[in-house]
Amino acid sequence: MDMPPPPPPPPPHFGGPAAGGGRPDRKTVERNRRNQMNALYSRLDQLVRAGSSPSSAPPAVQCGPPAMTRPDRLEEAAAYIRQTTERVERLKERKRELTAARAASSSQGSSSAGAAAEVEVQHLGSGLHAILVTGAPPSDGASFHRAVRAVEEAGGEVQNAHFSVVGARAIYTIHTLVAEGGIERVVQRLKAALRGDA
Repeated sequence: MDMPPPPPPPPPHFGGPAAGGGRPDRKTVERNRRNQMNALYSRLDQLVRAGSSPSSAPPAVQCGPPAMTRPDRLEEAAAYIRQTTERVERLKERKRELTAARAASSSQGSSSAGAAAEVEVQHLGSGLHAILVTGAPPSDGASFHRAVRAVEEAGGEVQNAHFSVVGARAIYTIHTLVAEGGIERVVQRLKAALRGDA
């Protein structure tokens, strides 16, 4: 007795993920890829915004999010990476200079500590100056507080100050607001305090 032929296989299913845990179709794979790329672009934007320098000029007031194309966003991220790399290189160079100065000071032995201290001033704009004292004697902090007090007594408004000890020397960094033409008086008063004249 002849057996009836087997039924034909069911037609392939399109338009969604296959049932039973099979491979997802191309449309689902592409949608997942786009979602992942959008999440990565969003994360990149957050990192660039968070890493932007707070001291830079404030952005113009905008009504709603800026309309930036993906190439624009990638170019902005690349520019931020270049600027950050340049800033890191400048800081490394400054660190090398300070290390060399410290080594030179150490090789000269412990001569008069106040006379060996060097004072450098950097103008940061809007009356703000950074005063860097290198080669100051390490101590329990008394000479550091004397230096800060000298800056204030000479008319400087100290915004922040800190010191670190490297080997046998200390480095003082004092950020201060000084009125127009008053920085020279502040520096002279600071040098006198480091020498012990005041």
